[in-house]
Amino acid sequence: MLTDGFTRWHRRLLQHSGIRYLLSVGAQACVSGFHFVLNLLLLRELSQYDYGVFAFAFVLALFAAAINNALISTPLSVFTPVITNETQRHRSELMLSSVNLMFSVALLVAGLIYTFFNGLAADLSLSVTVFVACYSARQFSRSFGYTRMKPLVTAVGDLTYVGTGAILVVLALTQSETSSTAIMLLALASANGVAMLVERLLLHGAAAFRFSLNVIGGYRDIWHQSRWALVGAVTTLLIAQAHSLIVTGALGPDAFAPLAAGFVLFGPVRVALLTWQNMVKPEMAVALSQARHNVVRLQIRRTTLYMVSALFVFGAALYLLWPQIHTALYAVRYADEPMGFIVAIWFLTTIAATLYNAPSAGLQALRDFRILAIGSVMGALISLVGVVGILQLSNPAMTLFATLAAELFLAGFLLVVIHRKLSQPVTGALA
Repeated sequence: MLTDGFTRWHRRLLQHSGIRYLLSVGAQACVSGFHFVLNLLLLRELSQYDYGVFAFAFVLALFAAAINNALISTPLSVFTPVITNETQRHRSELMLSSVNLMFSVALLVAGLIYTFFNGLAADLSLSVTVFVACYSARQFSRSFGYTRMKPLVTAVGDLTYVGTGAILVVLALTQSETSSTAIMLLALASANGVAMLVERLLLHGAAAFRFSLNVIGGYRDIWHQSRWALVGAVTTLLIAQAHSLIVTGALGPDAFAPLAAGFVLFGPVRVALLTWQNMVKPEMAVALSQARHNVVRLQIRRTTLYMVSALFVFGAALYLLWPQIHTALYAVRYADEPMGFIVAIWFLTTIAATLYNAPSAGLQALRDFRILAIGSVMGALISLVGVVGILQLSNPAMTLFATLAAELFLAGFLLVVIHRKLSQPVTGALA
């Protein structure tokens, strides 16, 4: 009964033009704001080493989420919305939900095995494992609301995550004399778990926890395309995070911490870009299945223009307020680091990522994962080779130039590709 009542309310609310975008962006803004405030707090509370570990846990979570997005969430977003037979659609959704559960269990098992061989404390290693698994699973859960054209479900889940996470973080800070990275990660993992529970109940009601291994065989048809999506997702993330892996592996969390601290200011922007992608991919897939390429082309152009313009306004504000920002965030623990330079490079890198965000969503909706993979593989090579080479000659902060070069390459590549794809004469709808 809860699900039926929520569905009726949801349908009436979304009759207002543009409300779905406001709901999704507003709820995601709360998530970004929560993460932003938490990072500001931990920058001051944790040692440089501990904050480096915390930030690197998020890097690992992003890689797990990228794999989930490629293999499970994106197929959910672009394949199931165009299935007109409701029984077949439910079967496809059940199959992908079961794959998502298997992937989460695999992450937990891999983390438990790694715990016995790494140099971290057992409690810290286990907390990272649980956080990464929950973060990845939530990627799929959030996509379900968008795929069913029910962004209010995802918005409620986001607000649940923020509320639960804030309560748990405050309890952790007030109940212990010292801030613990492990406790913080477990608090965030628990908040993701509660949010997923709420989303599943609102979407599926009594059938919220249905899983079946009998339908897994149907994934073989999706795998032929999603394997290219996997290559593209992982290498796209390598473009942005090669410095994280290499600097942390070579020099330790202390060396990585200043780079992560500079990125804190742009983390909410990156999350907002991913949220927009997840929200519009089902809509683009439906439009392309109806051969309405001009609608998608116009949406990509307008969105890119608006996002880049907003980011330049944000950059101007950072420039004008930089003395106050540096004093508030970096003067205590990072006084000896070139934080102004690090933030400036991250700003340019975020501009590049914004330029290719909408084209990437369009190519995913077109199911052209192979061309996405080709571009991101080349970009990842630029990033990896550049980071390794620069680190041999200079300090860790300079490795961000390699990230910037790779992001600019991918932006140019995808802008050209999507323009050609959507400018071709339409010969028919997508299958």
